[in-house]
Amino acid sequence: NPVPHSGLAIAYRLTGDAKYLAAAKTWALASIGYEHWSTGYQQDSALAAGHQSFGLGVVYDWLYDSLDPETRDSIRRQLIRRCNLIYQAAYSPRNYHMQWLMQNHLWVTITGLGAAALALAGEPDAGRQPLEWLEMVRTKFHGTEFALWEDGADHEGVPYWTYGVEYMLKWWHLSSQLLNDHPTSPWWKKTAAYRLYLGLPRDSWTASNTVVDIADGPRADYYGADHIMHRLAQLNRDGHAQWLAEELVKAHATQDEAGWLNLFWYDPSVPAVAPTNLATLHHFDDLEIVSARSGWSGGESLVVYKCGPPAGHAAQSKFSTDPCSGHAHPDANHFIVFGEGEWLIRDDGYTRKITAQHNTLVVDGKGQLGEGGPWLNGDAWFPGPDEDPRILTVRSTRALDEITGEAAPAYPAALGIKSFVRRLYFLKPDVLIVADEIETDRERRLELCFHPEHPPEKTADGSYRSKGEKAVLRVEALTPEGLEITTGDVAMPGTGGSTHVMHMPEIKLGCRRAKWRNLVALSWARAGTEPVQVTLHREGDSWTVQAGSRKAALHWEQV
Repeated sequence: NPVPHSGLAIAYRLTGDAKYLAAAKTWALASIGYEHWSTGYQQDSALAAGHQSFGLGVVYDWLYDSLDPETRDSIRRQLIRRCNLIYQAAYSPRNYHMQWLMQNHLWVTITGLGAAALALAGEPDAGRQPLEWLEMVRTKFHGTEFALWEDGADHEGVPYWTYGVEYMLKWWHLSSQLLNDHPTSPWWKKTAAYRLYLGLPRDSWTASNTVVDIADGPRADYYGADHIMHRLAQLNRDGHAQWLAEELVKAHATQDEAGWLNLFWYDPSVPAVAPTNLATLHHFDDLEIVSARSGWSGGESLVVYKCGPPAGHAAQSKFSTDPCSGHAHPDANHFIVFGEGEWLIRDDGYTRKITAQHNTLVVDGKGQLGEGGPWLNGDAWFPGPDEDPRILTVRSTRALDEITGEAAPAYPAALGIKSFVRRLYFLKPDVLIVADEIETDRERRLELCFHPEHPPEKTADGSYRSKGEKAVLRVEALTPEGLEITTGDVAMPGTGGSTHVMHMPEIKLGCRRAKWRNLVALSWARAGTEPVQVTLHREGDSWTVQAGSRKAALHWEQV
């Protein structure tokens, strides 16, 4: 967890109250008194070291004249020693995380090192070391600027985005002011949209329920995200980012470990602008994530779909080895649904990386490249396949969103998948048609997995109901001929040393075929009411689905 040094230091500078100075001193002495900052392969060289060195650098710089000489000297000596360990670790094979340009471990660690280096520069007993540390930090961050996703998204998911972006913003704030060195990637102008579009509908926010949890992380920000959005609003004069920050505060849906940064990053001259003037669909075309919602009312429905390589298209072309996609999931052609204020079709969360835990295809019991471990095996993607999984088409109108993706390249060649095209038809606001066309080299066991938030029950008409407190979901196989449809419970082991096992419901459609066209209809409504029933009409390759007065035409031969 973040150390409170910085918040205590600024509290003292603002108020002059001696209790904050005393508390900052107590925490600083405790920090330098630890034998190590973290243990194992991260010992003295990773996240904990980044937190501690940043906090101590701030205390040393901001409280320099207020600390007694003994405390000040102790902090300086320990910072020099500890920062030198971080610097040396960057060149050790044991600390492979220091080579990951696209990952929070690097950003957090070197931001702490950079802040301490700026605080210690010019101290006689530090010599040239702070300058050497700064040179490495600047080199690493410019490497990250080269590598950042071209669409503003983040392969680690929104919670880790808040963690990494907070530290990168800290560094670039210091660097811009003190070194006249500025970020160069266009990612910084686009990334506020990532948090906005992967946010849940406004009326559903709580402290533990604000974001879509694709990739690793919970359903809420790890940090902020008010201070992060305030800074992005300040840098880009972005009224939508300002609106999101202010609404998160109003909803008491923020994580306040670094709330003191709002004092620097809130710019009242940027007017808050509600997103009602924005498109309801956004395609992040490097990581291939589409966010589609029925509106911006606050009570809208939300569908998020993903069909790209774990680290994104640009990374596949820029790197010959994995730039660290461990927090990504093997989930091409996966989607989630949120409606009527509740999760309906869910992600698996922060667990082992297994394709069958996602709303996508499993072949002969096996899933996509890199699956199986506590972290995604990104090496399975580098050098990459001849083609990436990708989104083929995106079309949006007021009544209907259509999204098509091809996920076959995400699977090992040994599984013989020639094509796995998924078409989503979002009949706004409460119907989603999932149309899958699969072709393999020979007859194989094919299974399509769907994971509702609540356990499904089979009804008399053959559909399945999943009932929550606020909403009810209807799931129906529109092409059930020859299918084995089962329900059950999926036990998901934790990751990162966790022994906690999570559970989620499942509806699975299975068959043995070489070619398979399958339609599943999902519809939802408020609890206590019935979702609309969807019907299918077939004429050769042209099929039509109908939900009440709404229709969508599906032409299989068109990709």
